[in-house]
Amino acid sequence: MTKDLVKEKVTKQDGICDAIPTPCGRGSGCVSEASYNHRGGVHTRHLSWHLTPHPVAALLPSPARGEGACFQNSGNPQSLINSNHFTHSTHLTHFKKAAFTLAEVLVTLAVIGIVAAMTIPTLVSNYQEKETVTKVKKFYSTISQAYQLATIDYGKASEWGIEGRDKGSQDDEEETYNAVNAILVRDKLLKYVKTSKVCDNAKDQTACGVADKIYMLDDNINPGMPSQTASAMLTDGSTILVLANSANDTNRGPGELSHVWANIHYDVNGIKPPNTEGKDIFAFYLAENSVIPFGTPNETTYSFENDCASFGSPCTAWVVYNGNMDYLKCPDDLSWNGKHKCSD
Repeated sequence: MTKDLVKEKVTKQDGICDAIPTPCGRGSGCVSEASYNHRGGVHTRHLSWHLTPHPVAALLPSPARGEGACFQNSGNPQSLINSNHFTHSTHLTHFKKAAFTLAEVLVTLAVIGIVAAMTIPTLVSNYQEKETVTKVKKFYSTISQAYQLATIDYGKASEWGIEGRDKGSQDDEEETYNAVNAILVRDKLLKYVKTSKVCDNAKDQTACGVADKIYMLDDNINPGMPSQTASAMLTDGSTILVLANSANDTNRGPGELSHVWANIHYDVNGIKPPNTEGKDIFAFYLAENSVIPFGTPNETTYSFENDCASFGSPCTAWVVYNGNMDYLKCPDDLSWNGKHKCSD
């Protein structure tokens, strides 16, 4: 007997069922049980009935011979029929379309909103930090190369004729004040840097993207900026401010730091806020042989450990060499000889 022989047709008329041709013969009887089960979107109907003995059943193999007389609908062998009763189960499956209630949708949107509010500011901040670090490193490379080229044309900074720090436009009457020493350094240094505009008037340098007030990291205003500077805007919208140093105030440490001729402040986004040293403004020394970022391990005047968190400019070397601005997150945990980022 094969699976192909196992065929059933069940009809229901006035409570009477007929089971016609099956491997177990032909018979009819009344439905004795009908149950329904709804679970997980599945509808199942169970039917059972009694068969009326049919003469053909006598021709089926005997249980004593151990031969199978019936198969389940699946085709697997079933125990021999030894009575005129068996149970037939019919499974009717109905799949319900999945759908969300309005309450579920609103709760989901609320959760998404909360997660977004918690994570998006951090993601934006991290992206902006990486962008700032990249710009500072690029500028450091650019200005270092520019100085090396300038030394070929003009000699080293000690030969440029820098007379000292400009007194600055301290009074309202000095509307046209020019910081001549700062202008001298700017023009020689930026000869090989692409600029879109230069500004000589120390009183008003907004055209070059310089804010009227520049802040330190402790929120105090930097008193020498920008009234004692000359500036230039680069083609990418960033800004350079040059502040010449006085002859008796140039020692910032040993070696190359023993004589620095000017301070170069780089604003990564021009006049846009926050206009704060250590956040979007970074400082470099013009030394005799090279350009050096503020706050290196050898710095004695403005060290990273002592002055970064207050002045901001001594954080520059940290950005250049460590590639992060974690001093804004865990300033007390970082040092040149210790942790170089908050996660260390």
